[in-house]
Amino acid sequence: MKRVRSRLPAVLALFQVLAGSAHAATSDPAAALPAAAALAPLVRQAGIARHTAETLWERIDGEAELYKSYGLTASAHALYEDPAQPERRIDLSVFAVADPLGAFGLFAAFRPSECAAVQPLGNGGCVGDYQGIFWHGNLFLLADAAGPAAARPGDLRRALEAASALLGPPPPRPEPLRAFSRVADTRTIRYQPQHLLGREALPPGLEGTAGGTPVFVSTSADTGGSVAVVLDRYADVLEATVRSERDGLPVLSGRDPALGLVTIVGGRNGIRGARSAPDAPGVRQLLESLGAPGGVPALEGAW
Repeated sequence: MKRVRSRLPAVLALFQVLAGSAHAATSDPAAALPAAAALAPLVRQAGIARHTAETLWERIDGEAELYKSYGLTASAHALYEDPAQPERRIDLSVFAVADPLGAFGLFAAFRPSECAAVQPLGNGGCVGDYQGIFWHGNLFLLADAAGPAAARPGDLRRALEAASALLGPPPPRPEPLRAFSRVADTRTIRYQPQHLLGREALPPGLEGTAGGTPVFVSTSADTGGSVAVVLDRYADVLEATVRSERDGLPVLSGRDPALGLVTIVGGRNGIRGARSAPDAPGVRQLLESLGAPGGVPALEGAW
C-alpha cells in the first residue's frame, strides 16, 4: 500500500497564519486604510501617518485627551485627494483602543443627533454629508470629507465601506453592552471609561435612559469585595443615605448633591442603579431587568 503523508500539520500551520493575519487586521489600525488607488478618482497622498497615545496631540491637539480617556493605543491616518480637484478629499483616521467598549464609547461620543439608527458598517456606523464614523471591535474610524456637495456623501460612504470590507465581519458587541441595550434606549447609551455619573467613588460603566429614567451599570464584576468598597465610598457623597437589602443584595439610596435621588444595587456582577428613589413606580423592576443575564444577540436593543 502506498504511504500517504498527512497534510494536517500544513493545514494547521495555514490556519495559524490566517488567524494571525485576521488578528493583525484588527490590531493594526493601518490595516483598515484603503490602498492608494482604492477610492478612485481619490488617490492617497504621501504615506500613512501613525501615532501613539503620547504623540496624537501632534495631529489633533485639543482632542487627544478624549481619545486617551477611552484607552487609545495607536492610530493611523491617510489623506485621499482627487488630483483633478484637490478640494475633493477624504481624511480617514483609524484609532485602536485597548477595549471594544472604548471603541463604542468613542462612537457614541461622536454619534450625531440625526443618526437615529446605525448603519451596517462594522458594529455600527453613521454617515453624514461631511463626516462618517463607525466602530469595529477595538477600532474606531472617523472620516472627514470636503469637496463638491454632489460627490461628498458618496465619497464618505465609499471610504468607510472600503475600510469596513478590509476589516471583515465585526465581532459580537461586548456582552455588557448587549445586555444593557435590552433595557436602555440604545440612542442614549454612553460608555464612561473613568467613573459612572462623573463620581470618583464609582467604577467605569454604561449609562443610558430607560423609559425616561437615567440608569447605569458597571462593566466589571465584583472582585474581593470591591462592590462593598464602592458603596461605602459613594455613601460618603450622598445626603439622607439609606442602606437596605433586596433579595439578599445590598441597596444604597440617597440624594446626590449634583444629580438628585440615586439608587444603587450591588451584586457579583458589579453595581446597577437608577437616578431615582428606590420606591418610585417601576424602579424595582427596572433595576432587576438591568441585572438580568444578557449577551444574546437576538435580544439586543435596536441600534
